[in-house]
Amino acid sequence: MAAVCRLFYLLLLSTFVALSGCDQSQSTSEKSPPQQTSVEDKQVLLALFPQKVSDSGWNQAGFTGVQTLSNELELNFIYLESVPFIDYEAFSALVRQQIEVNNVDIVMAHGGQYIDPVSRLARNFPRVNFIVNTNCPGNNANMGCLSFDWRELGLLTGTLAALKSETGKIGFIGGMQLPILEQMATGMRVGALDINPDVQLFEHYLTSWTDEVQAMAIAEQMLADGVDVISVNADPASRVIYPLLEKKGVAVIGRQLENYDSPPSTLLANVQLYTPRLIQYGFNQILKGRWQGKLYQFGIKDQVQEIHLESKALTPEQAQEFKQVYQKVVLGHLEVER
Repeated sequence: MAAVCRLFYLLLLSTFVALSGCDQSQSTSEKSPPQQTSVEDKQVLLALFPQKVSDSGWNQAGFTGVQTLSNELELNFIYLESVPFIDYEAFSALVRQQIEVNNVDIVMAHGGQYIDPVSRLARNFPRVNFIVNTNCPGNNANMGCLSFDWRELGLLTGTLAALKSETGKIGFIGGMQLPILEQMATGMRVGALDINPDVQLFEHYLTSWTDEVQAMAIAEQMLADGVDVISVNADPASRVIYPLLEKKGVAVIGRQLENYDSPPSTLLANVQLYTPRLIQYGFNQILKGRWQGKLYQFGIKDQVQEIHLESKALTPEQAQEFKQVYQKVVLGHLEVER
């Protein structure tokens, strides 16, 4: 409780400038991470990433968000890259050492692949607050999850795909078969069927976010099946997919392509995730002593996510229809059953 109170006072001193800081995340990402200090009264935050923080928009956004927040709240910030998640013993040995040596107060794991190892480790460190950036119920104690509303994003991308498709065949490629991506695919199916009851959704997942060979094979098979609009959520493996889809004239719905130097010319829409804001919402719960070890989920109305439609990617009539669906989602008049 003492640790929580100290963090709460730090929040007050920061005068609640976190959200404005998130809007400047692009410039912040260019700074070097703060050096670890031994000042005893500072709280210690440990962030875990599944790949290098520069490997994908997902990792870059997560790193920028947690680094910005750590600077504002004057936390000691430590991060580890390419942290294993399948081998629990390797994960536990690495993270346990960091917690014990650095007297860590908060652990943030950036990705759904960490649900199982974090839930197991959290039982051994009841004084530490654990955050996993994904969709999960938590442990009703010290481990909770922060999640975007993936069903909402799926519903809107499905609407777009069905409006754009001429063959009635649309695709979804996920980086791993995780609950959040399955939720997005479910939402995509619901949104697409509402536009075209005869639409077909081809849904495939990689066994690893980094398997470029498998990503290419799945994309090529979809093209052979006549799919003409594909939603891709598989960074960093998706980088090899985009040139192929562009060459074949296939419409692309990507994620965080604002981080790419040359997005595909066939881009239909870009899913934008404001990870710094999502992290801020979660930290607010800890700072106020309200972290309950449960799921905290936020969507478009919370300004943590949006879908940017490319100019002239749809006909004026199609664009208007999409706008109407988008507004219904924002107002809470349309959602996917949970």
